Amino acid sequence: MDTLCVVGLGYVGLPTAIVAAQHGYTVIGYDINPNRVALINQAQPPIHEPELKERLTDVIASKRFYASTQLPKSDCFIIAVPTPLGRYCAADLTYVFAATDAIIKNLQPGNIVILESTVPVGTTDLLAKMISQKTDFIVGKDIFVAHCPERVWPSKVFHEIIYNDRVVGGVTLACAQKAAEIYKKFVQGSISTKSAPFAELVKLVENSSIDVSVALAHQVATLAEEAHIDPYELIETANKHPRVNILTPTCGVGGHCVAVDPWFLIQAYPHKTRLLQAARLVNDERPLQVITTTRDALTQWRKEHGATNCTILVLGLTYKANVDDLRESPALKIAQTLCTEKDTTILIHDPYVPQYKQEELFGSHVAHLESGLCQANIVLILVAHQPFKNLMLSPTQTLLDFSGLQLHRLQKAHYAAPHAHKQPQPTY
Repeated sequence: MDTLCVVGLGYVGLPTAIVAAQHGYTVIGYDINPNRVALINQAQPPIHEPELKERLTDVIASKRFYASTQLPKSDCFIIAVPTPLGRYCAADLTYVFAATDAIIKNLQPGNIVILESTVPVGTTDLLAKMISQKTDFIVGKDIFVAHCPERVWPSKVFHEIIYNDRVVGGVTLACAQKAAEIYKKFVQGSISTKSAPFAELVKLVENSSIDVSVALAHQVATLAEEAHIDPYELIETANKHPRVNILTPTCGVGGHCVAVDPWFLIQAYPHKTRLLQAARLVNDERPLQVITTTRDALTQWRKEHGATNCTILVLGLTYKANVDDLRESPALKIAQTLCTEKDTTILIHDPYVPQYKQEELFGSHVAHLESGLCQANIVLILVAHQPFKNLMLSPTQTLLDFSGLQLHRLQKAHYAAPHAHKQPQPTY
Protein backbone atom coordinates (compact mmCIF):
# COMPACT_ATOMS: atom_id res chain seq x y z
CA MET A 1 0.00 0.00 0.00
CA ASP A 2 1.66 3.19 -1.19
CA THR A 3 -1.09 5.78 -1.57
CA LEU A 4 -3.58 7.11 0.97
CA CYS A 5 -6.49 9.46 0.43
CA VAL A 6 -7.69 11.28 3.55
CA VAL A 7 -11.27 12.45 3.08
CA GLY A 8 -11.90 15.58 5.15
CA LEU A 9 -9.06 17.97 5.99
CA GLY A 10 -10.18 19.26 9.36
CA TYR A 11 -8.77 19.08 12.87
CA VAL A 12 -8.11 15.31 12.59
CA GLY A 13 -7.88 14.64 8.84
CA LEU A 14 -5.20 17.18 7.97
CA PRO A 15 -2.75 16.19 10.76
CA THR A 16 -3.36 12.51 9.96
CA ALA A 17 -2.57 13.10 6.29
CA ILE A 18 0.61 14.97 7.20
CA VAL A 19 1.86 12.28 9.60
CA ALA A 20 1.18 9.55 7.04
CA ALA A 21 3.09 11.52 4.40
CA GLN A 22 6.02 12.03 6.78
CA HIS A 23 6.18 8.27 7.29
CA GLY A 24 6.46 7.32 3.63
CA TYR A 25 2.98 7.30 2.16
CA THR A 26 2.01 9.35 -0.85
CA VAL A 27 -1.06 11.18 0.46
CA ILE A 28 -3.83 13.09 -1.29
CA GLY A 29 -6.07 15.12 0.98
CA TYR A 30 -9.62 15.49 -0.33
CA ASP A 31 -11.98 18.23 0.82
CA ILE A 32 -15.08 19.78 -0.74
CA ASN A 33 -14.09 23.28 0.44
CA PRO A 34 -11.99 24.91 -2.34
CA ASN A 35 -10.77 27.73 -0.10
CA ARG A 36 -9.49 25.25 2.45
CA VAL A 37 -7.75 23.21 -0.25
CA ALA A 38 -6.11 26.32 -1.72
CA LEU A 39 -4.80 27.43 1.67
CA ILE A 40 -3.42 23.99 2.45
CA ASN A 41 -1.58 23.74 -0.88
CA GLN A 42 -0.01 27.14 -0.10
CA ALA A 43 1.17 25.72 3.27
CA GLN A 44 -1.23 28.06 5.06
CA PRO A 45 -3.12 25.80 7.49
CA PRO A 46 -6.74 26.88 8.03
CA ILE A 47 -6.70 25.68 11.64
CA HIS A 48 -4.45 26.36 14.63
CA GLU A 49 -2.36 23.48 15.95
CA PRO A 50 1.25 23.46 17.21
CA GLU A 51 3.73 22.13 14.59
CA LEU A 52 1.07 22.15 11.88
CA LYS A 53 2.53 24.81 9.60
CA GLU A 54 6.06 23.44 9.79
CA ARG A 55 4.98 19.87 9.10
CA LEU A 56 2.63 20.94 6.31
CA THR A 57 5.40 22.94 4.65
CA ASP A 58 7.69 19.92 4.88
CA VAL A 59 5.32 17.40 3.23
CA ILE A 60 4.30 19.81 0.47
CA ALA A 61 7.95 20.53 -0.33
CA SER A 62 8.71 16.79 -0.40
CA LYS A 63 5.79 16.28 -2.85
CA ARG A 64 4.43 13.48 -0.67
CA PHE A 65 1.22 15.39 0.03
CA TYR A 66 -1.19 17.72 -1.72
CA ALA A 67 -4.84 18.67 -1.26
CA SER A 68 -7.54 18.44 -3.92
CA THR A 69 -11.25 18.96 -4.48
CA GLN A 70 -11.18 15.95 -6.83
CA LEU A 71 -11.33 12.54 -5.19
CA PRO A 72 -8.50 10.36 -6.62
CA LYS A 73 -8.04 6.65 -6.89
CA SER A 74 -6.03 5.33 -3.96
CA ASP A 75 -4.93 2.17 -2.20
CA CYS A 76 -6.57 3.26 1.05
CA PHE A 77 -9.24 5.82 1.92
CA ILE A 78 -9.42 7.28 5.44
CA ILE A 79 -12.70 9.06 6.20
CA ALA A 80 -12.30 11.89 8.74
CA VAL A 81 -15.43 14.00 8.30
CA PRO A 82 -17.67 15.62 10.95
CA THR A 83 -20.52 13.76 12.63
CA PRO A 84 -22.45 16.56 14.34
CA LEU A 85 -25.67 16.30 16.26
CA GLY A 86 -28.76 16.45 14.11
CA ARG A 87 -32.42 16.73 14.95
CA TYR A 88 -33.41 15.45 18.41
CA CYS A 89 -29.72 14.99 19.30
CA ALA A 90 -29.33 12.11 16.86
CA ALA A 91 -26.09 11.62 14.93
CA ASP A 92 -26.04 13.42 11.59
CA LEU A 93 -24.21 11.01 9.29
CA THR A 94 -24.73 13.07 6.14
CA TYR A 95 -21.02 13.74 5.67
CA VAL A 96 -20.09 10.10 6.29
CA PHE A 97 -22.59 8.81 3.72
CA ALA A 98 -21.53 11.47 1.18
CA ALA A 99 -17.87 10.53 1.63
CA THR A 100 -18.71 6.84 1.19
CA ASP A 101 -20.68 7.50 -1.99
CA ALA A 102 -17.77 9.48 -3.43
CA ILE A 103 -15.29 6.74 -2.56
CA ILE A 104 -17.45 3.98 -4.07
CA LYS A 105 -17.03 5.54 -7.51
CA ASN A 106 -13.25 5.15 -7.27
CA LEU A 107 -12.95 1.77 -5.55
CA GLN A 108 -10.67 -0.90 -6.97
CA PRO A 109 -10.05 -4.49 -5.83
CA GLY A 110 -7.81 -4.61 -2.76
CA ASN A 111 -8.73 -1.12 -1.54
CA ILE A 112 -9.11 -0.39 2.17
CA VAL A 113 -11.75 2.01 3.52
CA ILE A 114 -11.19 3.20 7.10
CA LEU A 115 -13.73 5.30 8.98
CA GLU A 116 -12.09 7.48 11.67
CA SER A 117 -15.12 9.70 12.34
CA THR A 118 -16.90 8.99 15.62
CA VAL A 119 -20.19 7.23 14.84
CA PRO A 120 -23.04 5.28 16.46
CA VAL A 121 -22.60 1.55 16.88
CA GLY A 122 -23.38 -0.25 13.63
CA THR A 123 -22.38 2.55 11.25
CA THR A 124 -19.29 0.83 9.84
CA ASP A 125 -21.25 -2.31 9.04
CA LEU A 126 -23.82 -0.08 7.34
CA LEU A 127 -21.10 1.49 5.17
CA ALA A 128 -19.86 -1.97 4.23
CA LYS A 129 -23.40 -2.90 3.21
CA MET A 130 -23.63 0.27 1.09
CA ILE A 131 -20.42 -0.68 -0.70
CA SER A 132 -21.61 -4.24 -1.31
CA GLN A 133 -24.95 -3.08 -2.68
CA LYS A 134 -23.48 -0.48 -5.04
CA THR A 135 -20.55 -2.55 -6.35
CA ASP A 136 -19.74 -6.14 -7.19
CA PHE A 137 -17.09 -6.29 -4.46
CA ILE A 138 -17.26 -8.66 -1.50
CA VAL A 139 -16.26 -6.91 1.74
CA GLY A 140 -13.55 -8.88 3.47
CA LYS A 141 -12.35 -10.44 0.24
CA ASP A 142 -12.23 -7.78 -2.51
CA ILE A 143 -12.60 -4.62 -0.41
CA PHE A 144 -11.71 -4.14 3.27
CA VAL A 145 -13.74 -1.87 5.58
CA ALA A 146 -12.85 -0.93 9.15
CA HIS A 147 -13.33 1.65 11.88
CA CYS A 148 -10.35 3.19 13.69
CA PRO A 149 -11.60 6.01 15.95
CA GLU A 150 -9.25 8.93 16.44
CA ARG A 151 -7.88 9.53 19.94
CA VAL A 152 -6.26 12.94 19.88
CA TRP A 153 -6.11 15.94 22.21
CA PRO A 154 -6.15 19.35 20.50
CA SER A 155 -2.80 21.14 20.89
CA LYS A 156 -1.07 17.71 21.10
CA VAL A 157 -2.47 16.13 17.95
CA PHE A 158 0.78 15.16 16.21
CA HIS A 159 2.28 13.51 19.27
CA GLU A 160 -0.90 11.60 19.97
CA ILE A 161 -1.47 10.39 16.40
CA ILE A 162 1.92 8.70 16.62
CA TYR A 163 2.12 7.55 20.24
CA ASN A 164 -1.45 6.82 21.35
CA ASP A 165 -2.74 3.25 21.30
CA ARG A 166 -5.31 2.55 18.58
CA VAL A 167 -8.26 0.19 18.21
CA VAL A 168 -9.01 -1.05 14.69
CA GLY A 169 -12.43 -2.62 14.28
CA GLY A 170 -13.01 -4.58 11.11
CA VAL A 171 -16.22 -5.68 9.45
CA THR A 172 -14.36 -8.99 9.22
CA LEU A 173 -11.11 -10.16 10.78
CA ALA A 174 -9.35 -9.72 7.43
CA CYS A 175 -10.65 -6.14 7.29
CA ALA A 176 -9.23 -5.39 10.73
CA GLN A 177 -5.86 -6.90 9.88
CA LYS A 178 -5.58 -5.03 6.58
CA ALA A 179 -6.48 -1.69 8.20
CA ALA A 180 -4.08 -2.28 11.09
CA GLU A 181 -1.24 -2.65 8.60
CA ILE A 182 -1.90 0.91 7.39
CA TYR A 183 -1.40 2.34 10.87
CA LYS A 184 1.65 0.27 11.74
CA LYS A 185 3.71 2.47 9.45
CA PHE A 186 3.25 5.59 11.61
CA VAL A 187 1.65 4.57 14.94
CA GLN A 188 4.10 3.65 17.68
CA GLY A 189 1.41 2.89 20.25
CA SER A 190 -0.15 -0.56 20.41
CA ILE A 191 -2.75 -1.46 17.77
CA SER A 192 -5.48 -3.91 18.75
CA THR A 193 -7.78 -5.54 16.22
CA LYS A 194 -11.44 -5.94 17.17
CA SER A 195 -14.85 -5.97 15.51
CA ALA A 196 -16.25 -2.74 14.07
CA PRO A 197 -19.05 -2.43 16.69
CA PHE A 198 -16.46 -2.96 19.46
CA ALA A 199 -14.30 -0.08 18.16
CA GLU A 200 -17.34 2.17 17.73
CA LEU A 201 -18.54 1.50 21.27
CA VAL A 202 -15.06 1.95 22.78
CA LYS A 203 -14.82 5.47 21.40
CA LEU A 204 -18.28 6.45 22.64
CA VAL A 205 -17.60 4.99 26.08
CA GLU A 206 -14.28 6.85 26.34
CA ASN A 207 -15.84 10.24 25.70
CA SER A 208 -18.88 9.46 27.83
CA SER A 209 -16.53 8.66 30.70
CA ILE A 210 -14.97 12.10 30.36
CA ASP A 211 -18.40 13.73 30.21
CA VAL A 212 -19.47 12.04 33.45
CA SER A 213 -16.24 13.09 35.20
CA VAL A 214 -16.71 16.69 34.08
CA ALA A 215 -20.33 16.59 35.26
CA LEU A 216 -19.13 15.67 38.76
CA ALA A 217 -16.79 18.67 38.73
CA HIS A 218 -19.62 20.97 37.64
CA GLN A 219 -21.98 19.50 40.24
CA VAL A 220 -19.39 20.11 42.96
CA ALA A 221 -18.91 23.67 41.71
CA THR A 222 -22.64 24.32 41.87
CA LEU A 223 -22.84 22.98 45.43
CA ALA A 224 -19.84 25.05 46.52
CA GLU A 225 -21.19 28.22 44.95
CA GLU A 226 -24.57 27.65 46.64
CA ALA A 227 -22.74 27.35 49.98
CA HIS A 228 -20.64 30.49 49.21
CA ILE A 229 -17.46 28.40 49.13
CA ASP A 230 -14.75 28.75 46.48
CA PRO A 231 -15.22 25.65 44.26
CA TYR A 232 -11.61 25.62 43.07
CA GLU A 233 -10.23 25.73 46.60
CA LEU A 234 -12.68 23.03 47.63
CA ILE A 235 -11.67 20.69 44.79
CA GLU A 236 -8.00 21.47 45.31
CA THR A 237 -8.36 20.37 48.93
CA ALA A 238 -10.47 17.29 48.11
CA ASN A 239 -7.85 16.17 45.60
CA LYS A 240 -5.27 15.89 48.36
CA HIS A 241 -7.02 12.63 49.22
CA PRO A 242 -4.90 9.94 47.51
CA ARG A 243 -7.86 8.36 45.71
CA VAL A 244 -9.75 11.51 44.69
CA ASN A 245 -9.06 13.38 41.48
CA ILE A 246 -11.94 15.71 40.61
CA LEU A 247 -11.51 17.64 37.37
CA THR A 248 -11.49 21.41 37.11
CA PRO A 249 -14.95 22.96 36.65
CA THR A 250 -15.22 25.40 33.77
CA CYS A 251 -18.04 27.21 31.99
CA GLY A 252 -19.32 24.02 30.34
CA VAL A 253 -18.46 21.22 27.92
CA GLY A 254 -17.87 21.77 24.22
CA GLY A 255 -15.97 20.47 21.25
CA HIS A 256 -16.76 17.87 18.61
CA CYS A 257 -16.52 14.84 20.91
CA VAL A 258 -17.38 15.03 24.60
CA ALA A 259 -20.44 17.25 24.20
CA VAL A 260 -21.71 15.16 21.28
CA ASP A 261 -20.74 11.49 21.51
CA PRO A 262 -22.74 10.52 24.65
CA TRP A 263 -25.90 11.36 22.71
CA PHE A 264 -25.09 8.61 20.21
CA LEU A 265 -25.39 6.09 23.05
CA ILE A 266 -28.37 7.80 24.68
CA GLN A 267 -30.31 7.74 21.42
CA ALA A 268 -29.50 4.09 20.74
CA TYR A 269 -29.94 2.82 24.31
CA PRO A 270 -32.29 5.29 26.10
CA HIS A 271 -33.16 2.94 28.97
CA LYS A 272 -29.55 1.85 29.60
CA THR A 273 -27.88 5.28 29.78
CA ARG A 274 -29.46 7.11 32.70
CA LEU A 275 -26.10 8.15 34.14
CA LEU A 276 -25.03 9.56 30.77
CA GLN A 277 -28.32 11.43 30.46
CA ALA A 278 -27.86 12.96 33.93
CA ALA A 279 -24.29 13.99 33.09
CA ARG A 280 -25.44 15.67 29.88
CA LEU A 281 -28.10 17.57 31.84
CA VAL A 282 -25.58 18.80 34.42
CA ASN A 283 -23.06 19.88 31.78
CA ASP A 284 -25.69 21.56 29.62
CA GLU A 285 -26.92 23.53 32.63
CA ARG A 286 -23.46 24.87 33.46
CA PRO A 287 -23.44 27.76 30.93
CA LEU A 288 -26.84 28.89 32.25
CA GLN A 289 -25.40 28.94 35.78
CA VAL A 290 -22.47 31.05 34.57
CA ILE A 291 -24.87 33.51 32.95
CA THR A 292 -26.96 33.70 36.14
CA THR A 293 -23.87 34.31 38.29
CA THR A 294 -22.68 37.00 35.89
CA ARG A 295 -26.06 38.73 36.01
CA ASP A 296 -26.02 38.58 39.82
CA ALA A 297 -22.57 40.21 39.81
CA LEU A 298 -23.89 42.85 37.41
CA THR A 299 -26.80 43.64 39.75
CA GLN A 300 -24.44 43.83 42.74
CA TRP A 301 -22.09 46.18 40.85
CA ARG A 302 -24.96 48.53 40.05
CA LYS A 303 -26.05 48.59 43.69
CA GLU A 304 -22.54 49.38 44.88
CA HIS A 305 -21.80 52.04 42.27
CA GLY A 306 -25.21 53.63 41.83
CA ALA A 307 -24.83 53.41 38.07
CA THR A 308 -26.73 51.61 35.35
CA ASN A 309 -24.26 51.08 32.53
CA CYS A 310 -21.60 48.50 33.31
CA THR A 311 -18.83 47.22 31.05
CA ILE A 312 -18.12 43.48 31.06
CA LEU A 313 -15.03 42.07 29.35
CA VAL A 314 -15.60 38.49 28.24
CA LEU A 315 -12.33 36.59 27.81
CA GLY A 316 -12.36 33.40 25.73
CA LEU A 317 -14.71 31.99 23.10
CA THR A 318 -13.29 28.57 22.19
CA TYR A 319 -14.36 25.27 23.73
CA LYS A 320 -10.98 24.69 25.43
CA ALA A 321 -7.77 26.51 26.18
CA ASN A 322 -5.13 27.45 23.60
CA VAL A 323 -7.03 26.30 20.50
CA ASP A 324 -9.09 28.13 17.87
CA ASP A 325 -11.95 25.62 17.80
CA LEU A 326 -15.42 27.08 18.39
CA ARG A 327 -17.42 23.89 17.84
CA GLU A 328 -20.14 23.45 20.49
CA SER A 329 -18.33 26.01 22.65
CA PRO A 330 -20.20 26.95 25.86
CA ALA A 331 -18.10 30.12 26.09
CA LEU A 332 -19.36 31.23 22.69
CA LYS A 333 -22.99 30.67 23.71
CA ILE A 334 -22.46 32.55 26.99
CA ALA A 335 -20.91 35.52 25.17
CA GLN A 336 -23.75 35.60 22.64
CA THR A 337 -26.35 35.60 25.43
CA LEU A 338 -24.61 38.34 27.41
CA CYS A 339 -24.54 40.56 24.32
CA THR A 340 -28.32 40.87 24.68
CA GLU A 341 -28.08 42.47 28.15
CA LYS A 342 -29.63 45.92 28.40
CA ASP A 343 -27.67 48.90 29.75
CA THR A 344 -24.51 46.84 29.59
CA THR A 345 -21.45 47.21 27.39
CA ILE A 346 -20.07 43.81 26.44
CA LEU A 347 -16.51 43.54 25.13
CA ILE A 348 -15.21 40.28 23.65
CA HIS A 349 -11.64 39.03 23.27
CA ASP A 350 -10.07 35.71 22.31
CA PRO A 351 -6.38 35.61 21.28
CA TYR A 352 -6.77 32.35 19.33
CA VAL A 353 -9.83 33.12 17.21
CA PRO A 354 -8.95 35.17 14.09
CA GLN A 355 -10.00 38.81 14.31
CA TYR A 356 -12.22 38.57 11.22
CA LYS A 357 -14.09 35.61 12.72
CA GLN A 358 -14.68 37.43 15.99
CA GLU A 359 -15.98 40.45 14.11
CA GLU A 360 -18.31 38.25 12.05
CA LEU A 361 -19.76 36.90 15.28
CA PHE A 362 -19.73 39.99 17.50
CA GLY A 363 -19.11 43.08 15.37
CA SER A 364 -18.28 46.15 17.47
CA HIS A 365 -18.17 44.11 20.70
CA VAL A 366 -14.69 42.81 19.79
CA ALA A 367 -11.87 44.46 21.74
CA HIS A 368 -8.12 44.16 22.25
CA LEU A 369 -7.09 42.71 25.60
CA GLU A 370 -5.35 45.85 26.89
CA SER A 371 -8.11 48.32 25.95
CA GLY A 372 -10.77 45.91 27.21
CA LEU A 373 -9.08 45.65 30.61
CA CYS A 374 -8.89 49.43 30.83
CA GLN A 375 -12.62 49.79 30.23
CA ALA A 376 -14.00 46.79 32.12
CA ASN A 377 -15.86 46.96 35.41
CA ILE A 378 -16.32 43.19 35.44
CA VAL A 379 -13.81 40.77 33.90
CA LEU A 380 -15.33 37.38 33.01
CA ILE A 381 -12.80 34.65 32.17
CA LEU A 382 -14.43 31.73 30.36
CA VAL A 383 -11.42 29.96 28.82
CA ALA A 384 -8.00 29.37 30.39
CA HIS A 385 -5.94 30.70 27.48
CA GLN A 386 -2.24 31.21 28.22
CA PRO A 387 -2.36 35.04 27.72
CA PHE A 388 -4.94 35.31 30.53
CA LYS A 389 -2.67 33.84 33.20
CA ASN A 390 -0.97 37.09 34.24
CA LEU A 391 -3.67 39.72 34.09
CA MET A 392 -3.30 42.98 35.97
CA LEU A 393 -6.60 44.22 37.40
CA SER A 394 -7.39 47.15 39.66
CA PRO A 395 -8.89 46.62 43.14
CA THR A 396 -12.17 48.16 41.92
CA GLN A 397 -12.69 45.61 39.16
CA THR A 398 -14.74 42.45 39.73
CA LEU A 399 -13.23 39.17 38.53
CA LEU A 400 -15.42 36.21 37.64
CA ASP A 401 -13.19 33.26 36.74
CA PHE A 402 -14.97 30.21 35.32
CA SER A 403 -11.91 29.00 33.45
CA GLY A 404 -10.08 27.19 36.23
CA LEU A 405 -7.09 29.55 36.12
CA GLN A 406 -7.58 30.33 39.82
CA LEU A 407 -5.77 33.62 39.34
CA HIS A 408 -6.30 35.09 42.77
CA ARG A 409 -9.31 34.64 44.96
CA LEU A 410 -9.09 38.09 46.56
CA GLN A 411 -9.37 39.85 43.18
CA LYS A 412 -6.54 42.28 43.91
CA ALA A 413 -3.94 43.84 41.64
CA HIS A 414 -1.77 40.99 40.38
CA TYR A 415 -2.99 37.47 39.66
CA ALA A 416 -0.44 34.68 40.08
CA ALA A 417 -0.35 31.26 38.46
CA PRO A 418 -1.96 28.30 40.29
CA HIS A 419 -0.16 26.72 43.23
CA ALA A 420 2.57 24.23 42.47
CA HIS A 421 1.10 21.28 44.39
CA LYS A 422 -1.36 18.78 42.93
CA GLN A 423 -3.88 20.51 40.67
CA PRO A 424 -7.16 19.24 39.24
CA GLN A 425 -6.75 18.02 35.69
CA PRO A 426 -8.16 20.26 32.95
CA THR A 427 -11.51 19.44 31.45
CA TYR A 428 -12.39 19.24 27.78
